[in-house]
Amino acid sequence: MKNSLLTIALMILFVPAWGQTNPIDSVYKLGKAEKNIKKKLLLLNESIAHGWYYGDYDKAIRYGTESLKLAHKYKNDSIASLMDNNMGIAYDYKGDYSQALTHFFRALRVAEKIKDRNNEAYILSNIGLIYNNQEQYEKALQYHKKSLKIRRELHFKRGTSASINNIAIVFMNQKKYEKAIQYYHQSVAIDLELKDSLGLADDYNNLGVCYQHKKEFEKSAFYQLKSLKIREKLGQDLGVATSKLNLGVLAVKRGKLAEGEKYLNESRILAKKLGAKETLKSVYQSLSELAERKGDFKRAYENLYLYNDIEKELADENNIRKQTQEEMNYQFDKEREIQRLNQLKTALENKKKQEQALIINWAIAIVGILILGFSFILYRRWNEVKKQKVIIEEKNRQVEEKNHEILDSINYAKRIQTAILPSAQLRAKVLPDHFVLYEPKDIVAGDFYWLEETKDSIIFAVADCTGHGVPGAMMSVVCHNALNRSVKEFGLRNPGEILDKTREIIVDELSKNQQDVSDGMDISLCTWNKSNNEISWAGANNPLWIWKKESKAIVEIKPNKQPIGKHFDMQPFTSHLVELEKGDRIYLITDGYADQFGGPESKKFKTKNLKNLLIQISNKKIQQQIDILKSTFFKWKGDLEQIDDVCIMGIEIE
Repeated sequence: MKNSLLTIALMILFVPAWGQTNPIDSVYKLGKAEKNIKKKLLLLNESIAHGWYYGDYDKAIRYGTESLKLAHKYKNDSIASLMDNNMGIAYDYKGDYSQALTHFFRALRVAEKIKDRNNEAYILSNIGLIYNNQEQYEKALQYHKKSLKIRRELHFKRGTSASINNIAIVFMNQKKYEKAIQYYHQSVAIDLELKDSLGLADDYNNLGVCYQHKKEFEKSAFYQLKSLKIREKLGQDLGVATSKLNLGVLAVKRGKLAEGEKYLNESRILAKKLGAKETLKSVYQSLSELAERKGDFKRAYENLYLYNDIEKELADENNIRKQTQEEMNYQFDKEREIQRLNQLKTALENKKKQEQALIINWAIAIVGILILGFSFILYRRWNEVKKQKVIIEEKNRQVEEKNHEILDSINYAKRIQTAILPSAQLRAKVLPDHFVLYEPKDIVAGDFYWLEETKDSIIFAVADCTGHGVPGAMMSVVCHNALNRSVKEFGLRNPGEILDKTREIIVDELSKNQQDVSDGMDISLCTWNKSNNEISWAGANNPLWIWKKESKAIVEIKPNKQPIGKHFDMQPFTSHLVELEKGDRIYLITDGYADQFGGPESKKFKTKNLKNLLIQISNKKIQQQIDILKSTFFKWKGDLEQIDDVCIMGIEIE
């Protein structure tokens, strides 16, 4: 369903004379031998595109890495942007979304800078596809709509068809099937007009998938077979693998098990050959379901095992963490560049003042004696100052541009940090009635909330890392990863043991360079045992508040007075078994709300007032309390600056 990645690439990059064979090596050799630099770089870029199109992703990446060095050597930003985009596509097909986004955003910055609108629209579409694959549908629609707007302005029909198709895919993933079908038919109409066989193959494939979701199997089979026929004729192996996967799934749903097994095995062979992990994952899942329906439970288990292996590989959290680190590193590099430019600006201004003083001194010394010489020197100095003024103005412009880039980087880091937090859908699925009040002081935050569902437990927490803003956000990545490892890698469920292991991991991570780093976090963490409905809790500097329905009062359980990090007297964390009744509410908090200055006398809000507020609004449903807490906070703060991140989680016991 990667319509944009295939259709537009063929239109821009491919020469029809190559036919249906794999020409990547031939094109690459032609590029290496070409003497004209521009033609050489264009041929090398074409070899990268041929690589991912014919499924040789590793070769596309290898050739791309070598070719990018040449493009940078000859300072051809335009073709370097095309190469980065094609390498992003290759990494996307391999399932390495971190590397894919790195290349796409680098390509996008260059395309925007040189005003290459066509390539900008292409890259925006590819970024939209990445977010669609990660189920971030609103972001995906945002990028696809930007791409569609540019392509319509350029009257680029092929690109318009691709963007419409991609928007339809997002609607289909959101289960808005009628809206998706409407968009797909718009794309079919354009591709029929353009006689774009590859685009039609994608249109028909997507229509088939959409009708399958609607359980209109006859229509689904009709469009899937039309798509397969075109893709086989074009020799598009990845597309053939996708069509056969869809036909196999459809046949199984229709009870045609033998036909389904044939299509799925053919898709499996092709996907394995191409290294197409997403397709192969879906094939193993469908083969497992097919074997289970046939009563072959051994084969069902084998295919399910293979599916889980690929699923774990694709879902590796290192991709998310690597994206965060890359964006943070990019921001720090920009900050250093601004410091260097500011120093240069100061030096130039000092030089200007020194030279002006020199001119005045010479004028006083030789006035009346060397009037002609003085006039000549004055003119020369004035001209030099004028040039320096132009340089300073240019540096000021560069500083403003760098500031804008840094802000863009931090905003993107915020999107990545938001992606790490538990989604509203996950929280609604595993937790009872609840709310999360999350108000970072800066664009990114040191506070975060965390949730993990295991086979027998639901574990959730609210944490406050050292600092806020960018340093706090980086610390939150370390702490978030340590919590995940404690639960997933070491299999811990007891909250005190989880905090002990998390502290051990963080201290080890922050001590690798032999420097004494005392950063860490405060946290309030609960484990909800689903089998016996018991809740246990442990805390590091942050307490647990329990509002008792019977007494209408808040009971506080004290935390250990030590952080999750290096401490002069590190003791094991205490686990508390919490006795709760139906209707009781628990609150996990950081200190940002209570420490906020405001009110008529600009004083702290204080913990006591926060407790009283929660008691006052206890007659409200738990999900309504967040609006009252938020409005009270901002009314109290008024025009004063927010001093810290704010995070509160409230849960009502069923």
